[in-house]
Amino acid sequence: MEQETFLGPKELGLYINGDWVKGSRDRYFDSINPATGESVGSCPSASPEEVDQAVESAKQAYKVWKHTPLPERAQYLWKAAALFEERKTEIAAMMTCEMGKVLAESLGEVGVVIETCKYMAGEGRRLFGETVASGAPDRQIMMIREPLGVVACITPWNFPVAMAGYKILAALVSGNTVVWKPASEVALSAQLFTDVFHEIGLPGGVLNLITGSGSAVGAHLARHKDVRVISFTGSTEVGIQLSETASRTLKRVSLELGGKNAAIVLKDADLDLAAEAIVKSAFTTTGQRCTAASRVIAEKDIHDELLQKVLGKTKKLKWGNGLEDGVDIGPLVNMQQLLTTEEYIKIAVSEGARIECGGKRASTDKGFYFEPAVLSNVKRDHRAAQEEIFGPVLAFIEADSFDDAIDINNSTEYGLSSSLFTGSLHYAHRGAREIESGLVYINNGTSNAEIGVAFGGTKQSGNGHREVSHHVFDIMTEWKSVYINY
Repeated sequence: MEQETFLGPKELGLYINGDWVKGSRDRYFDSINPATGESVGSCPSASPEEVDQAVESAKQAYKVWKHTPLPERAQYLWKAAALFEERKTEIAAMMTCEMGKVLAESLGEVGVVIETCKYMAGEGRRLFGETVASGAPDRQIMMIREPLGVVACITPWNFPVAMAGYKILAALVSGNTVVWKPASEVALSAQLFTDVFHEIGLPGGVLNLITGSGSAVGAHLARHKDVRVISFTGSTEVGIQLSETASRTLKRVSLELGGKNAAIVLKDADLDLAAEAIVKSAFTTTGQRCTAASRVIAEKDIHDELLQKVLGKTKKLKWGNGLEDGVDIGPLVNMQQLLTTEEYIKIAVSEGARIECGGKRASTDKGFYFEPAVLSNVKRDHRAAQEEIFGPVLAFIEADSFDDAIDINNSTEYGLSSSLFTGSLHYAHRGAREIESGLVYINNGTSNAEIGVAFGGTKQSGNGHREVSHHVFDIMTEWKSVYINY
């Protein structure tokens, strides 16, 4: 299909080989503001042919980009950091309009992208190899890292630009080229992210953007024979499907998946500190984050007191449009997420849980708002204690002891993030050792990661690869062993 190249900030479209291109008009979809139910704008759904074009442009660009000196590649990231700073408010406002998180969170997320640009630009210079002593007198041996080729980055809607930054920046600085498929709910935010790299003059084909559904566009991208790496953040179910798809052509796959994260609170803990951290971890981003605290596992001696402290703070949270001042919690991302959250509340009650607060649609005739829910009398085998809800629902579970609490925490199929609140060094160190999670926090919430520290989960929360730190280069590069005889 012949495509028309055009420029303009209002309707950017697909980004292929360094140009903004319009898709077929019968293949556009709307991005809906979850706070109002109104359209924010429309985006093209890439055809199979356009996906192929994007991959081919990345494949051709790789031939030059991989030989571009690493410090020169890093300079593009420094330039991007400066432009992200200039366009911070614009990008943040678009994220809030598309997926609903409060503006302060969106601004913070763009800040994460800026810092990731700087971190990866610097870390790229540390793509060190190794030299190995040879058993022969006339031989030198060295091992070097090399990029792999075209990386397919498939990202979720809850962190529209931060997740993209973690993947795309690491891929680019290490010499790979990228085809990015963002979640459809945040396609306009993805366009603005990509436009930053267009404006700084990133060579054509090094970064390509295709939008559309995961089942069509994403699946076609994942199957493509010229894609060497798939980097995905999203649900465990989709991650398993992508892993199966990739195995047929031996693609590398990095999966950052779901979680059923818990805050364990022992009887010697600072309960005020714990309550503050729990509420923040549970309800920031309206509970729609893989590291959100969705369980509180409290020793029985302090269970009731902690519950009352959490309730007091939860009831003070103000829901509303994320663009408005003073709002703590925005809407859920869409109607399906609202219905799913409602259904889990019904299931929890049917299993014997008590609704201590919230747990219903907010009183408004527009938007997908849900009042933050705190449940008590939840048992370890209840679905509300085992399954990822991805909404503002917090389940309280009573534990008899430290050992019982650890056992409850580890009883789910997930293992992404866990918190332990205690005043004891003994239990802090035992918890760090015995908790089955990729992330463990002592006296802090479950969502408090920092750049430069390996991020990822165990069990059904991931497949062992890590992001956010230099460990991401284990997926983005491969080793070549070089033997030199002289």
